[in-house]
Amino acid sequence: MTANGLELRTISPSERDAVLDLLARWFDDREFFDRYVRHDPSFRDDLCFVATDRGTIVSTLQVFRRRVRLVGGIVEVAAVGNVFTAETHRGRGLATALLERALAAMPDHDFDMSLLFATRIPFYGRLGWRSHVRHLVFLEAAPPVDDDRYAIERFRPADLDAVARVYDLYTADRVGTTVRSPAYWQGQLRFAGNPTEDFLVARDGADVVAYARGIVLYGLYVVMEHACAPAHEPALASVIARLHSSVATGFAGTLTQLTGDDAVLANLRARGLAMRTIDDVFWLWRVIDVERVAAAGRIGPEQVLADDAMFHLLPPERSVYWIADRF
Repeated sequence: MTANGLELRTISPSERDAVLDLLARWFDDREFFDRYVRHDPSFRDDLCFVATDRGTIVSTLQVFRRRVRLVGGIVEVAAVGNVFTAETHRGRGLATALLERALAAMPDHDFDMSLLFATRIPFYGRLGWRSHVRHLVFLEAAPPVDDDRYAIERFRPADLDAVARVYDLYTADRVGTTVRSPAYWQGQLRFAGNPTEDFLVARDGADVVAYARGIVLYGLYVVMEHACAPAHEPALASVIARLHSSVATGFAGTLTQLTGDDAVLANLRARGLAMRTIDDVFWLWRVIDVERVAAAGRIGPEQVLADDAMFHLLPPERSVYWIADRF
């Protein structure tokens, strides 16, 4: 503890409620953060960093683990979220101090890279995170567009194994996607839906061949993830069109991550849907272990340190990081 009564540390299990009480001041939604503590299997007390003032928690951040595909391999990613300081203690450098402490701990937890989403790019840039670009696709509002080639139904828990197989097939060659274990899937279904979501699957006979998950996020309708089995791009287009022309009709359009999926985009255009690309620069990356990132990205260590490194590791025209994997 410093002379002014401030202390930087990680928490004990008994302090989780105090952290949630602090985070509840952010969006006045304690349950939103509680879902991550209870259901994200990567939540750890020794990766929940706090600043206390005479024993009261006044600032926090958490580091979650995500296994993410790069061009050449998989890296362990320290996903930094929930960076928040009580209004009474802002301007004292507490968030910076906690971020520095988290960075110092990341090598001990075998992280290769770190990722966060933020609009304060200069603030995080001073600590080594670099803004990178990814392309999103916005479907303009349109009259209902559908077809009846596939049976489109709501997801049922019994569909999870089939959905997970479709996910693995679809994401295997897409960089930026998260590698999911069964435990992660079970948890993510509880913390990603905000807490409700529109989860539709397309069946070809009895087989699930495509799916999409939609939510309302920050006043927009967002397809937070989607996937299809090989050669079933029309099924994926049907599911997205169903969401877009039904539950999303009250919004200006639908935000998706369809970059690089030319067959699905062509199918949607053939249905008369208009779309435009939106560049998102608010995902920020930082290298933690140069050698391991170089090996995973199949580039030299000197390239990892270059200004254009992320364009080699996560080419924007091929990169997808599902909003469902947010933290």
